[in-house]
Parts: sequence; C-alpha cells; structure tokens
Amino acid sequence: MKKAITFKTHSSHTYLFSPNRNYCGLCHPLIDYFHRLDESGSLKSYIAKVKGKSTLKIRGSGSFTSSEFRYQYKKYRFLKRHRFFIDPGSVKLGGRLAPEKIRQNLGSIKQIIFESTEACNLSCTYCTYSKFYINKERGNKKFDPESAFRFLDLVIRERKEGEKHLIVSFYGGEPLKNMSFIRKVVSFLLDGYADTWTFKFTMSTNGLLLLKYSDYLVQHHFDISVSLDGNEYENSFRVLHNTKPSYHIVVKNLDALRKRYPEFFETNISFLTVLHKRNDYNHVNLFFKKRYGKKPLVSLINTLNVAEQYKNEFRDTFLSDSSLQVQDYELMYSLFLSHPTVKELANVLEHYGGFVFNNHLKLLSPGNGRIGSKIHIPTATCLPFSLRVYLTADGSILPCEHISREFEIGKFLNQEPEINFESIAQLFNKGYERIEPLCDKCFLSDHCRECLFNTYIKDGRLVCEYFQDENQFKRYLIKNFSIMEMDKKIYKEVISRGYNEE
Repeated sequence: MKKAITFKTHSSHTYLFSPNRNYCGLCHPLIDYFHRLDESGSLKSYIAKVKGKSTLKIRGSGSFTSSEFRYQYKKYRFLKRHRFFIDPGSVKLGGRLAPEKIRQNLGSIKQIIFESTEACNLSCTYCTYSKFYINKERGNKKFDPESAFRFLDLVIRERKEGEKHLIVSFYGGEPLKNMSFIRKVVSFLLDGYADTWTFKFTMSTNGLLLLKYSDYLVQHHFDISVSLDGNEYENSFRVLHNTKPSYHIVVKNLDALRKRYPEFFETNISFLTVLHKRNDYNHVNLFFKKRYGKKPLVSLINTLNVAEQYKNEFRDTFLSDSSLQVQDYELMYSLFLSHPTVKELANVLEHYGGFVFNNHLKLLSPGNGRIGSKIHIPTATCLPFSLRVYLTADGSILPCEHISREFEIGKFLNQEPEINFESIAQLFNKGYERIEPLCDKCFLSDHCRECLFNTYIKDGRLVCEYFQDENQFKRYLIKNFSIMEMDKKIYKEVISRGYNEE
C-alpha cells in the first residue's frame, strides 16, 4: 500500500507526494513536520503543548510565528480532510488475460519478426549466446520459408477489420546470411497481398554484408538498424570468429553505402549501440554525430540470465559505473528523450507533475490524478500478439525478441503454426499471480515499465529490477525534482516538447 511521502530536494525545498492524487507539489516545511507527527500519533498532543506560544522553533525546519504555524496547521487539516495522505487503492491489480483476447490480438498484430537464421558472422564477446549467459545452445538453423508463409497467411486471415498494414522484420544471428529467405518472404507478400495490404520491411544487422545486398534493400525501402558501439576501441567487443575487429569492415560498408545511396542512408539507416566498459554516452554520441550526423539508439548491456560461475568476470569485463550514470547536461540537451536521465525526468513529470492528462475527462474530474476503479493486469508486459511476435529459426513462437525461449507461446510443427490460446493465457496469468504480491508493495505499480519475463528468482525470492519501496521511491523523486530545480532549461524543454515526441 502506498503512503504519503514528504521529501527535500538538494536545494532544501520540501515536496509532498499524495498517493490519492498521484501528484507531487511544493509544500511548507510545517506540512512535512505535521505529517511526521501525525504518523507517529503525537500530533494532537504536540498542538496542545505549543498552543499560545508566539514563536516556535523546529529542529531542521526553522522558526515560525504563531500565525504562520496556525495557518499551516489549518492547511494540513484541509489536505488531510481531502484525502491527500491516503492511498485509495487506486491501482487495483488482479486483472487476468482471457484466451479470446489473445486471438483478437493476433488479428490486429502490428509487427512480425523472423529470426532469418541462427548463424552469425560475428562472435561478440557480450552476445547473449556467449559463455556468460544461460541460454540454449545456438546452431546454424535457417528459417523455413514455407513456415513463414503459413504464419503470414494466418495473421492476414485473422485481420477482420482495421488498417491492413504490417511491419515485417528480419533478425538473427545475422539476417543477411539467409538472404534467400528474406527475398522469398518479401516476394510472397508483395506478389500475393500488395493490392489490399501495405508492408514495411525492417532489419537489424551487424553491417558486414550490408553493401553486398544494398541494391535490393534500397529497392524495397528497408529500414535498417546497424549495430555499432562507437569508434574502433569502443566497438572492440564486436569481433569476427577469428577474434579480429569488425569495425573497419562495417564502417567501410557504411561509407560506401552512404556514397552510393545518400538519400537512403539519411532516411533509412539508424544505429544501435550497447553501452559497456569501453564506451559511454558522451563519446558514443559525439562519434555518430561527427561521422554520420545521427543519434544512436542506446541500450545498456544485458545483465539478465548471466551464469553464476561467470558473474564476477562479466562484471569486471563489461560493467562500468561511469557509463551508467550520466549527468552531462550538454549531452542531455543533445539526446533529449534518448538520454535516460531526461527520459526518466519526463516520466516523473508526466505521472506526478499534475499537468499531463490521458484524456479530456481527466480535466473535469476532481481526482484527475487517480487511476480509478479499473482492475489492472500487473506489470507492463505486452499482451501476447498485441504489438509484435518473434518467430525463431528452430520453430518457437515468442512474445518478442528480448524474451528467453523458455517462455514460448507456440511452435511450428510440420510448417503449421501451433498456437493454443488457452495455454498462452495460463502462462501469462500464472506469471501475474506470482508477481502480484510484489507489485502491491511497489510505488511504481501505477506506471510500471518492466516486463514480467524479466523478473527472476534469486536466493528463493522474486526479484524485479524496477521495483521501488518507499525509500527507493523517495530517492527517485529527490533525484528528479533536484534536477528540475538545478536545470530549469531542461525542465522547460521537457514540458514544451517532451510529450509531443515518440
């Protein structure tokens, strides 16, 4: 259960978080003091004790006149009367997933991702299939085109209404090592459905074969994300099978592609960067800005499913506190919502600033910050098929490409997709039941950003990296409200344009 929290920023300004209003606002230090006394059960006796005094000194808060004291006490009682300090149980968990809803999602899915092949022409040190991770051993399987055709037919048949548009993505391994599969899928869709459907083709690639197939990729307007971690040293975890660096091959291909197809490069090429011990936000951003005039999409190295015997080596090899904690304000302005600090600040303002509303009715409601009586499904896990689905070369159907294969939601048997909606509902609902007690104690449960399948068991207890208890939540608010006070420019930027960006 949430409770009201008062906290002080680094500039010693006092704020009140109201769980009932889901709102943070400036408050007088006496409101904080009264609240703490009230929580301990000693407020009434204290008020009686100081009655009649002309000046009151409160340790850590200052001196106050009797009139100021009385005014703030009335204000505190007003706030209490209007339930500012009470958790109304606004986030009511317990919602569950129905099989029929999953079937409906399949008919409106937005993106299908194919693992074109398990094979890869790199041996990245931090790959999730390296020795550091607990994972199924990877081979050289290639996706069977007939299986892809059957699944695409199924999705297209299930689309009863709505926009007939589909994003089809190719993943790996290295997807370009199975170019024949990509050609067949694209031809199948364009030859069979282009008169009634529109398709967008995308790909994640390491760039080694990019130039070889560039004519075809440009012809079919592929959106291409190239994995590159920065300059030669920063990219040095991304090596060939013979342990030689891949950097010079990749940038040579990129430079040639840019020269051959400058417009395509500008509009259709983006970059994916993993942060680790050999790079950081600042240098990575400067590299891509100077060399390609672009901003990379940055992610932290995956720390889930690391094998116990390699955890110390993994930490020493890849992790660096300096790459994870960034307070470079110039870089924050440059990357804006791509920067994790600014993104978190925008989330705090959206949920606790009191001026962002999901719909117009919220403006009319006196409890505009409340979520209401709707029963919510725990966590922020995407509902199966609601956004995308990931199909592996060895025949598994997964909710997305970031989820372990132990959580498959279907298989291919003799090229036919086998999807049991009842079994999928049971898999998800079992997970919700497991995580719900932890979510009930979390101060971020009303806008969770964690996936159910990223939680794990450690030392016999369930762990969610996104979980925040009262003290963690207080530190979270102090950090973000302190940034707003110290850098009003970034605060104004977020308010003026942050909520208009994807």
